[in-house]
Amino acid sequence: MSQQALDLFVLTYNCAHNAIDVPSLSSTLFNAVDHVPDLLIISLQEMSPLSHGLIGGSLLSPFFSRISEAVEIAARKLSGDSPVAGNSANSEPRIFTNVAIRNIGMTGIMAFSRDAAAIQDLQTGEVGLGISSMGNKGGVGLRFTYADAKSGGETELTFVAAHLAAMEWDWERRNEDWKNIVRRLVFTPADGSEGGNAAKARVGSEEAPLLGESESANGIYKPTSHLFVAGDLNYRTSDTKPGPDDHEVSFPQPHDTVESPRHYSHLFKHDQLTRERLAGRTFHGLSEAPITFPPTYKFDEGPYLTADEDTKAWAWASHRWPSWTDRVLFLEAPKWMERKDRNAKIEVKKYEPLPLFKTSDHRAVLLSVKVPLVGIPEPYEEEDAASSDPRINPPFEIDPDWSTARAIARKEELVVGITGYLTGTWEGRCIIAGTIAALVGGYFLFLAAFGN
Repeated sequence: MSQQALDLFVLTYNCAHNAIDVPSLSSTLFNAVDHVPDLLIISLQEMSPLSHGLIGGSLLSPFFSRISEAVEIAARKLSGDSPVAGNSANSEPRIFTNVAIRNIGMTGIMAFSRDAAAIQDLQTGEVGLGISSMGNKGGVGLRFTYADAKSGGETELTFVAAHLAAMEWDWERRNEDWKNIVRRLVFTPADGSEGGNAAKARVGSEEAPLLGESESANGIYKPTSHLFVAGDLNYRTSDTKPGPDDHEVSFPQPHDTVESPRHYSHLFKHDQLTRERLAGRTFHGLSEAPITFPPTYKFDEGPYLTADEDTKAWAWASHRWPSWTDRVLFLEAPKWMERKDRNAKIEVKKYEPLPLFKTSDHRAVLLSVKVPLVGIPEPYEEEDAASSDPRINPPFEIDPDWSTARAIARKEELVVGITGYLTGTWEGRCIIAGTIAALVGGYFLFLAAFGN
């Protein structure tokens, strides 16, 4: 797989608390490309019920496993090596290796590489953005060096999956969520030690201790790393909720022409993320490929698995403005990269949504790019002093208490998660009933054995 550029595919999807439908994802994942990429990053939001996400660990394994199954089926289909009907996609040899899994509550990130050995020096980080900094909303990240042995090229990559605050009127809270990601999502080695090749990061938060503050710890911005941020960022196309008639007179439909005031391109002019980003209030320094597709949220119903050109009507939810909540942004190559390779730039190939799946009111969105396999050099002092690049001068400083805050929030997550699981799921209620039955049975056995 000799190369000078990394073929990277980044997907973001809000699962609406449901396990992914494997046939839906596998049949559409690679429709936008004609070959299997070298590296696939998947950002997931609301990937499970709340209690499962807050507890983490083995409760999330089935949700991640379905994603892995869909990815492998899709890769085999595109490569012409589709599994025989009825056979498992888990048989060897696999096209992709799932090299990293990480979550903060219901927000997850997965990394799949065709060459597992290329993933080196894996680091991870997480921050809760929900109530009391818990993980009902949050950001989770992976950082590693991709080193291609055949070409000798390598580059450092940082990926952040995020789910920010909801509602049209809460755009300032979303800006604050971004600030907390910059301040509190701190990367540390996945295995707790410096260096080393990739090892699959833990699922949930029960299998490894929280990592403490460190002088060498760094946030999402790093002078020598590319950065990609993908997720349900929740920025809307209005600062207020729709009026009672807006869904009939203002919401876009497939038959609207560009000249029509209802065409979605006119709605995008009110996109909060673009407004806030260009004003320097959020997602500092990041770029986004041109959006030429319709809003990705919020759908009441289908048609499902249908391309836009074949869709006769979009069934928008009347109480939410159609919006581009699901986005993938990235940092362009820094200015000081030019002294090493003037042509080393990120090349966007595709930026578009997948069709609507029946299991969610969001559409998944993908970004396909070529990333130069050239390491970003450390900037010189004069470049450091003069640069406005957030890699050098981030908009906010790292919170010195980031680890303590996360440890406190983690304890609260477990209390809320376990309580919700025991009272709100069939399995949990069975545990309670079984425990009560055992206690009552034990009481009567005690009376029978020792009573008068």
